[in-house]
Amino acid sequence: MADDRSAALLMRVWIEHGAEQFRARLIAVGADGQESGRTVALASSPDDVLGAVGHWLDELLRQEPAPE
Repeated sequence: MADDRSAALLMRVWIEHGAEQFRARLIAVGADGQESGRTVALASSPDDVLGAVGHWLDELLRQEPAPE
């Protein structure tokens, strides 16, 4: 399948000592031909995380398939 595209989005979430909010880092792997991860977003609210995931998915769907 020449036009088969795939990528992964890794999300790391943590709560810092003494904080009531969480922190999240979203890392894209496999997109744009990169095997190493690239930070897509940093977030500290559920809406920010959902927005970042939506934006990443929109970018993935807009990408042209890799040439054969």
